[in-house]
Formats: sequence, structure tokens, C-alpha cells
Amino acid sequence: MRGSIRIGSIAGIELRVHYNWLLILALVTWSLAQGFFPQSYPGWEKSTYWITGFAAALLLFVSVLLHELAHSFVARARGMPVTSITLFIFGGVSNIAREAEKPKTEFAMAIVGPLTSVALSGLCYVLWLLMSDKLSPLAATFYYLWFINGLLAVFNLLPGFPLDGGRVLRSIIWGITGNLVKATSVASAVGQGFGWLLIGVGIFQMLTGNLLGGLWMAFIGWFISGAAASSRQETALQEQLKGIPVKAVMNNSLETVSSGMTVTELVEEIFLKYRRRSIPVADGGKIIGIVTITDVRHIPQERWGQTTVETIMTRQPLYTVSPEESLTKAMALIAQHDINQVLVVQDGRLMGTLSRADIIGYLQFSNMLGTRRK
Repeated sequence: MRGSIRIGSIAGIELRVHYNWLLILALVTWSLAQGFFPQSYPGWEKSTYWITGFAAALLLFVSVLLHELAHSFVARARGMPVTSITLFIFGGVSNIAREAEKPKTEFAMAIVGPLTSVALSGLCYVLWLLMSDKLSPLAATFYYLWFINGLLAVFNLLPGFPLDGGRVLRSIIWGITGNLVKATSVASAVGQGFGWLLIGVGIFQMLTGNLLGGLWMAFIGWFISGAAASSRQETALQEQLKGIPVKAVMNNSLETVSSGMTVTELVEEIFLKYRRRSIPVADGGKIIGIVTITDVRHIPQERWGQTTVETIMTRQPLYTVSPEESLTKAMALIAQHDINQVLVVQDGRLMGTLSRADIIGYLQFSNMLGTRRK
């Protein structure tokens, strides 16, 4: 996810924090220090409310991280690579390389998250029971974590895609019908309906005086509704591209540039002249990298004449696909690594390139013709 920074890793899974997570961390800390704890535990020092609020907010996101790790570990156990987990304003998201290929895999991956939240809620409740002073900041933190993890479990189990409950619903429909597209369509429709319901409730709360709570609920509803619609479109797109080989869509140009070319020459002779957004870099007939318009944008124009392609190009890893592989796999690779193009290589030889624009252009022409190229 763009706009995120790496904070560490667990079992080879990179942990990242998006910049907007800082906003929600501050909001949760503020709401706990100014609302929940003062109302539930009067008489503490003001600094105690803020310290406890901050600690509880951090532990909430540790709980979210454990929830996402559970998804990731189950995915890995079923042969699905997981590259990272990112905490952001709506909680957390696991970057899993591809969707589940079987309904039972989808079910297992989805249900383990809420079950983890239930387990964390139960653990915090037991720890709260064991506390001799139920009014201490530590006891209050355990009580809050018991409540909030239980709430997260219930919320995530609601049958609205892309929540975990929506994925459970999709897996069940998928298992019954054998049709992933239909299952996604139904689960996404439920998700959109649930999202609009939250928006309606949020607007009602705002009109009745709860401005911040209502705004937040409406915001969550908008996010869920949008994510459900995007998931339905993405699944339909994957189905449309299923079985179509990369060679049917790729750019067959074998043109490359040398690493010693200046950025000025690159822009004038390649990008502007041929309207290309990227091109492989080769020395001695061997592909050593790829250079894109994005790479050029990082260099001030007055330095283009003194800067070589070698300085700005992307080296390793170079993501590649073969001409015979499916567009679905190529799209997954592009999405997984958040890149705009991949190299098409066969037996170590460059055969062309495939970009997001190539795929979009293919789909546009296919839709206009009412068919698709085989």
C-alpha cells in the first residue's frame, strides 16, 4: 500500500504502517482519554487518562495486527504467499498474492480472523477477572480490550463483503453453486447494502447531535460499500481475462535502451517520440533493468542532460511473465507489487512488455466489439 512505512517483520511477513494510521491512533487515544476512561473511571489524574488511553489504543492495533496475522498464517499454510500487513485508518489489511482457489480455503482464511478476536477478547476478560483492583488503569485497559475485541469479532462477522463475514458468506455460496463470480456478486451486494445502512445510521446520528460518531460510522459505511463494489468489478474482470494468454495483449516491441543514455535522450527519443511510458534497459544484449516515466519524474529537468538511465532505472527485482501465461496471473503480479508493467520473457529472451494500459486497452476494445480475442 502506497504511503506506508516499514516497521519490522514477523515470520518473513513485512509489517507496515500507513500514514493515515497516525490519525486514527490519535483519535482513538483522544476518545479514550477524554470520554471512555473518565466516564468509567472517575478520579484518576489527567495524565493517567492520557497515558492509559494511548496504551490502550496501541494495544488495540496490536490486536488488529494479530487478527491479520491469523489470516496470513492460514493463507501461507495453504500455499498462498503473503508479502506484508499494513495498518491503516480502517484497521489492517494482509497483502496476499492471490485469491483463494477453493471455497474451503476462503472459508478457513476468513473465519480465523474473527475467531482470533474472540480469543483475544476472552483472554483480556480473564486477565481483568484476575485483577485485584478493578479500578486500576491496567484493569481498565484489559476491560476495554475485552469489549473492543469482542466488538471487532461481531462486526467482522457481519455478512457484508469484504468483511470477514462477507467472505464466509461468499465461500458458502461458492461451495454450493460452484460459481465464484455469482458468489462474489451476491456477497458484494450484501456488503454494499450494509455499507449504505451504516451511512444512513451515521447521518441519523449526526442529525441527532452525535456529529463525530455519526460521521465516523458514515465514513466506514462509505468505505465498505466502495470496497464491495470494487471487489465485484475485480472478480468480473478476472473472469473476463481468464484463459487469455499474455501474448494476445502484450506490446511486442523488442526495443531497449542502453544504461549510458542520458535522461534527455530517453525522454526525447523514446517517451515523447513513441508515447511510451517505460522501456527495458539492456547492455551487451542482456536485460539489466527497466526505466519508466515515474523514474524520470524524480529528477529535476535541469539535470536530465547530466543524468544517465543507469542512475534512475529499476534493477532487481525485475518482474516477468511468459507469453503463454494468463493475463489473470500477470494482473495479480502487477497488483501485488504495485507496478505498472512487467517484462515478457521466454527462455531468458525478451519477447515484449505488458502494462496496465495494454490490459485496459484490450478490455476497452473487447467491450466495444462485444467479444474477446483468444
